[in-house]
Amino acid sequence: MKLVLLRDQKTRKIQFEKAPPYSEFLMEGDLVAVVSSNEIVLLAPQKKSLPHRQFDPELLKTWNVYVQGLRDFFTSQDFIELKTPSLVVCPGTEPSLDVFSTTLKVGSRTQKLYLPTSPELHLKKALALGAEKIFEIAPCYRNGEVTERHQPEFLMLEWYRAFDNLTSIKKDVENLVHTLTKLLKVSGPRSVKSHSIAELFKTYSDFDLRPDTTKEELKKLAEKLQVDVRSAESIDDFFFLIFMEKIESKLPPEDLIFVEKYPPYQAALARLTEDGWGDRFEVYWKGLELANAFHELNHPEIQRLRSAEDLEKKKDLRKEVVSLDEEFFECLEAGMPPSGGIALGVERLFMAILGKERISDLRLFPL
Repeated sequence: MKLVLLRDQKTRKIQFEKAPPYSEFLMEGDLVAVVSSNEIVLLAPQKKSLPHRQFDPELLKTWNVYVQGLRDFFTSQDFIELKTPSLVVCPGTEPSLDVFSTTLKVGSRTQKLYLPTSPELHLKKALALGAEKIFEIAPCYRNGEVTERHQPEFLMLEWYRAFDNLTSIKKDVENLVHTLTKLLKVSGPRSVKSHSIAELFKTYSDFDLRPDTTKEELKKLAEKLQVDVRSAESIDDFFFLIFMEKIESKLPPEDLIFVEKYPPYQAALARLTEDGWGDRFEVYWKGLELANAFHELNHPEIQRLRSAEDLEKKKDLRKEVVSLDEEFFECLEAGMPPSGGIALGVERLFMAILGKERISDLRLFPL
């Protein structure tokens, strides 16, 4: 059997008296490297020209176990897994997010469509259609986000409980983290804690945050705390910059922390509590924001008003103003049940469990 040997970037024909393993899959002219007298390795034409990628089979096996663990956790509790579209009329109206758009062409008809920033709208449509316990692990897309913790394409786990609230969702998070850390044989959180936004502002900034705290009050607080807010324009900007620098960065990384009851301008798609706070929480562990949960807003008129406000904020931020999904509002008008829901970053939780610092370390083909 004659094959081509690649050694020190030179080639020559060699002949084996005894066929080495896998040689039945090779043909004359294939490039190989000789490991021993009866063992060969098939190579690319020039190994040094391969792209700079690292194939880690053990990490990929662990990832597969992890993702299967996510699915098993929910199916064992009688959740139904859904698959929502990856081409949508509305990608979501979150003001801070940049989107990817494309054009559908069918004959002479064209329609602008988007890649979803979240599967949220379609999952809520499913709730209105009669679903009660649903989840999805969906690819999501956000333009302009490439950092150690962001990729423009990522996986989002969302689940919803109809006729339920955030108490059950919070318990789901605790049980999910416990189940996955046990499955992957790593240490879980040191403890589980819950804090309101007002408590955290008092603890870390000595400031009494109220639902009606004004932009000017937050601006003065930022000056007092020496937070750089030169880029801030809206009350959301001032809140976010103070929270990021003076609070989020100081949360104990060993604990699983629920941060709840946000100001009304941070309510997003959540209901308001009787005392005026946004009924939602975010989850932190290992210095990572993992998830965002809502006692879901299901009032069609209030939802349309908030969506319109989001689009105005997008204009102010000079971001692309997207269209609204009218079918979503039809579902709200027909009746979406009171529900608790949450969006969790699949890669983020994996990073926290394994102590990884870069999301690109989890990808064979990161951007």
